[in-house]
Amino acid sequence: MTATANKDLKATLREHELKATSQRIALLKLLDGTHEHFDAEEIYLELKKRQKNVSRATVYRSLEALVEQDLVTKLDFGEGRMRYERHQGDDEHHDHLICEQCGKVIEFFNLEIEAQQLAICEEHDFTPSTHTMHIFGTCSECEQKINPKLIDVQL
Repeated sequence: MTATANKDLKATLREHELKATSQRIALLKLLDGTHEHFDAEEIYLELKKRQKNVSRATVYRSLEALVEQDLVTKLDFGEGRMRYERHQGDDEHHDHLICEQCGKVIEFFNLEIEAQQLAICEEHDFTPSTHTMHIFGTCSECEQKINPKLIDVQL
């Protein structure tokens, strides 16, 4: 990441009244640079590879602070651990398909689904503040491993 990007991250942290520590900047860089949905331990291990002066406690505290300030989103995919992604802002909403076999997460956005959700809210005189949609199932790669003949028939 460039020096300008570092300055932008520092400014973002300060705007949210957070100290712009090297660990927080590294954590945000990690999440900005991927579509993966890491848990806290994975984030810790990845940061440890990249910089030596980070502790688990710092990662957990930083994640909580970043979640509180809407810079990072905490996600529960039903695995007994929380996963994290960089908060995209209200204009860049997306939902998730989660493979129950391998844990693969596919992000998607569908305008028709979003419109239908808003219509349902209006129908019930309900004002939404936020929502998340997680669809659990089996990805095509795992389905082929589980049921190879089923895939061959469909082709």
